[in-house]
Amino acid sequence: MATDARLKHIPTTSTSRSGGSLPSKPRDIPQLSAQAHPEHSPRSSGESIIWSGNSSESEAPLTPNTEPQVDELVDKLQELPAAAVDLDGGEKQRGRRASTTLISESPEDIRRLLGDGETATKLISQCCGGGCCLLNALAPDTASPTYDPILIPDNHAFRSLNLRLGPLGLDTELTNVTPLPPVNMAFDSIPANQSSHVSPVHHQPPAYVQPHPPYQVYSAPVYHARELTKPGAEKRTFHFDLDVTDYPDEGGVDFKVGGAIGICPPNAPEIVDELFDVLCIPKFVRDKPVTLKTTGGRWPTIWGDDKPRELVTTRRELLTWCSDVQSHPATKQLLRVMAEYADAPNERKILLYLSSAQGQAAFCDLRTTSHITTAQLLHAFPSSKPPLPALLTVLNQLTPRFYSLSNDPHISSARPGLPGNRRLIEMAVTIHETPDWHTDSASRTGVGSGFMERIAHAFINAENQGIDPRAALDLRVPMFRGLMANPLSRQFGGEGPMVLIGAGVGMAPFRGFILNRLKNANCANKIWLIQGVRDSMVDELYSGELGDHEAEIKRVVQSRKFRPGYSEAKYVQDEVRLQADIVWFVINALDGRIFVCGSSKGMGEGVERALTDVAMQKGGMCETEAKEFWGKKKEDGQYIAETW
Repeated sequence: MATDARLKHIPTTSTSRSGGSLPSKPRDIPQLSAQAHPEHSPRSSGESIIWSGNSSESEAPLTPNTEPQVDELVDKLQELPAAAVDLDGGEKQRGRRASTTLISESPEDIRRLLGDGETATKLISQCCGGGCCLLNALAPDTASPTYDPILIPDNHAFRSLNLRLGPLGLDTELTNVTPLPPVNMAFDSIPANQSSHVSPVHHQPPAYVQPHPPYQVYSAPVYHARELTKPGAEKRTFHFDLDVTDYPDEGGVDFKVGGAIGICPPNAPEIVDELFDVLCIPKFVRDKPVTLKTTGGRWPTIWGDDKPRELVTTRRELLTWCSDVQSHPATKQLLRVMAEYADAPNERKILLYLSSAQGQAAFCDLRTTSHITTAQLLHAFPSSKPPLPALLTVLNQLTPRFYSLSNDPHISSARPGLPGNRRLIEMAVTIHETPDWHTDSASRTGVGSGFMERIAHAFINAENQGIDPRAALDLRVPMFRGLMANPLSRQFGGEGPMVLIGAGVGMAPFRGFILNRLKNANCANKIWLIQGVRDSMVDELYSGELGDHEAEIKRVVQSRKFRPGYSEAKYVQDEVRLQADIVWFVINALDGRIFVCGSSKGMGEGVERALTDVAMQKGGMCETEAKEFWGKKKEDGQYIAETW
């Protein structure tokens, strides 16, 4: 029924065909009115195009040997403490449904959700494992004469964690506590012949931060920076021109339209100093050169060889450029290290509890809410002062953030008035923000987007004061040429028609596609762009920068502004259905291609459903056949979706 309702919105015109026959090119292209688009933009580290992820098997919960059936789960749930199964208030206090906030007390409710044939683990599929967060929950023991309840740390950082611990005493027995990770690094004094080591920590990463040896990270001068969005935009986006004139030769590989670059962002100086302060590391030690000795692994390089290392560095360099202290959720290894060095018995017990089988539910909640920073955890358990080598051992590697180029590099470098045969690449960055635990009204930015925002503000403020930022500030972005063969870059080319579907900063690579196509051929009538924004007055990216044919190729779809006669917001996927004739013509044309770029949540999923509906309506297919159709087009390089 839902599919039928969606198909009703797909227009049937003179170009429509049944039975999968090829359509003719549409003569009368529907004129779009500004209406819609989903509101998500990259996260990156939410904030950028990233083709990698991180996971740890050691953080997975302890799955029972057999899956309990419904009756067994009912018995277990009825025995749980009230704090473990929140029946009323949890949903009001927190926006996300916790993995332990499940159902009412009635066994019938369980069966209604599961059905008699389902296993209990499916009920808690949103938890991080197969049911252990319920089955190992603590049984109430508050009536025991030996029960010594835990005193909850009384500080704002701990309250911001929103932990629900249940009945927990100092003598509560915990099982399957995560083993203490071995420390795989140490600091030593530096050789006498290197006593003059000077750290460039605030200007560029140390030489050992290598993306792909033997090449180094290149510090690209910022040629220009400007804000693309206007005041009132919900998400700010900045444009950057980076000077790569002196970028080293790498075997003939060059920057190309649709490609991406890797940015190596540092942690903000104030975040690093906060960590030093909470760990009580003296100021005279923070920048003192030391010899770092590791026993193995890739750290502190990015993708170097797995081997022991010995190099001269400083503690500030390692925290600034090599360790991610705010983008990853807490791990059991980190909590276990903090427990080992916690002097307060109550703090130590809570940390051990979170590292145990009994504390799995609370640990799941901690990991699946908004990211908890390392400094936040250390503030929450102030008696824990782990040595820096032990802390660095369990922190995640600070990895690059990838951003698509927003122009054809050859066009950028041919810009009129560009002095000295400069070579420029262009990119757009949307600022990723999340609530900051310090105050209710504050927010913090992502590592990559926050760094780029600081660069942009410094450049723009200098220009506003009449200062030449290029001469006075020497602003640089540590980057490397990466993923030039990503799907967008690899499949772009040819002279066939294109439909470009993008939302938010996903629009950036399409700008390069359009300008490249218009430069090489008079084929504006072969490009259709559907760009999703919240409000074209403040959020539209690169308005007026798509060449002389912009009005012919661009369709702007707004979601925040409601037009008279519409009861709800319209989205990019709705516009895809309205443009079904164009979509069907392009995908069946010789060398025709459809590109989708943006957030996988919302837009990406919605566009995929819309394309399925188009194939069902225009090609006379069932839903299974339509999905297979688009799958084959993806294999053939005609349907290219780059979402994150």
